[in-house]
Amino acid sequence: LYININQRLPFFIQTYSFSGCNISYLTLLLFTLQKGKVKPVHVVDVPGHARLKPKLDEFLPRAAGVVFVVDAQDFLSSMQAAAEYLYDILTKATVVKKRIPVLIFCNKTDKVTAHSKEFIKKQLEKEVNKLRESRNAISSADITDEVELGVPGEAFNFSQCQNKVTVAEGAGLTGNVSAVEQFIREHVRA
Repeated sequence: LYININQRLPFFIQTYSFSGCNISYLTLLLFTLQKGKVKPVHVVDVPGHARLKPKLDEFLPRAAGVVFVVDAQDFLSSMQAAAEYLYDILTKATVVKKRIPVLIFCNKTDKVTAHSKEFIKKQLEKEVNKLRESRNAISSADITDEVELGVPGEAFNFSQCQNKVTVAEGAGLTGNVSAVEQFIREHVRA
């Protein structure tokens, strides 16, 4: 998905090693037709590995948006971990304060055994609701950089977030990433 964000746009990649994992920086060159200037857009790929979660915190304050990629084919086996990571992102004070938009991109939806974006959205909302309930039971003194999520007393859904959260589908290997391209164009200002 990362390399195939948009094959029509020129880009270059730099990869750095961090704690035994690679973090890649993809620079897309978006064209501003009115000014005739090239606008570089830096896309940072931070894998979902737990050791790299602190690295995400380094980039969030400068982020114009977050693309959260979910494997639609293997969703059920990774659902809980994905929901926990997403919850952590959605409750970050930086994300809420800056109203950083989040795109949940359901990848591999071209596969026959893939789950639909509607199913994934509903399941993530249920899992985030469970996390919200369990974490709200913890004293607020124990939570450092976390903002309360959703409306108290109501089941959680993404429309309750202070920042915009959308769900889209596609397939990185086949180049069906127009939702990601549109998200970048919509949220990165020239």
